[in-house]
Amino acid sequence: MSLGVIIVVLVLLGAYFFFAPSAESPFGPVELNGGSITVSDQYQLDRVVLTAELVEAGWISIHESLSGAPAAVIGTSDYLEAGLHADLEIFLDTQMSLGSTYITLLHVDDGDQSFDLELDLPVAVNGETVRPDFVAQSNGEDDQDGESGEGDQGETVEMIVE
Repeated sequence: MSLGVIIVVLVLLGAYFFFAPSAESPFGPVELNGGSITVSDQYQLDRVVLTAELVEAGWISIHESLSGAPAAVIGTSDYLEAGLHADLEIFLDTQMSLGSTYITLLHVDDGDQSFDLELDLPVAVNGETVRPDFVAQSNGEDDQDGESGEGDQGETVEMIVE
């Protein structure tokens, strides 16, 4: 092959990739007209209690935090209809570690009423993904079994975007 043919092929390939329509990420958030999660620091290591408002049916997942980004899923709510869900209790598959930060993430159901992390996409409202975080705290009692007394509920983080 001559150098001229190689250059033409490279230019054509470059033009194709430059002008080809970019596909949206299949895992990007779905923009909705509302949705919120309100969560405080947690004192029970085997569950998370929060309040959520959904404008469409979906799920809430609880994630470990990796440098401030959602990492491994450690728990998922049951299927949630649209509406307000106060004092929602999500039991975890993996117990939280004291002092660690965790992330809640609101997902919209893809229509099958079965949670799938790849198909039930995160919710965004006004360009902001609904994903407040919290810290697993100790209230000074033995928290190793996931049980704790009442104690102070700590700082409340509310993610409401309307």
